[in-house]
Amino acid sequence: NAASFYGNIVSLCESPVVEGLIYAGTDYGLVQVTEDGGKSWKKIESFPGIPEMTYVSCLYASRFDASTVYATFDNHKRADFKPYILVSNDKGNSWESISGDLKEPHVVYSITQDNIKSDLLFVGTEYGVFFTFNGGKKWIELKGGLPTTAVRDLDIQTRENDIALATFGRGFY
Repeated sequence: NAASFYGNIVSLCESPVVEGLIYAGTDYGLVQVTEDGGKSWKKIESFPGIPEMTYVSCLYASRFDASTVYATFDNHKRADFKPYILVSNDKGNSWESISGDLKEPHVVYSITQDNIKSDLLFVGTEYGVFFTFNGGKKWIELKGGLPTTAVRDLDIQTRENDIALATFGRGFY
């Protein structure tokens, strides 16, 4: 059993728009939100379409809108290989799926937002990287010589306007 008895914070992000707005995700399916830099927290315990206790693989606060946060969930340890991608436009009070046409076995590990176009999102999955221009209705695989591999982390390098990818096999693209 890879999980501890007490749970761990496995994803943490602060809004780049509002100081003190922080999101924390756990390995046992909770998201905690603070708007005052950690003095008080709101616990979110359930998400539409997400099985209870599903690992919060990534939280990402929007670069453009203080109220928007993205979340990805990974439930592969329970033989569930569905891609789970959610968005909240009210600081975590309500959520909706943006998994669109992305299908299993594309377990999602990470998400990031373009630094210029707010509708352009990228996700790292068990089998590569996908992007969407339309809020997650349609996901397109990003190839360009990238091998079929688990992309565990990704980010936009703003100075050069490049996407940076880290893979499970210690690769960096």
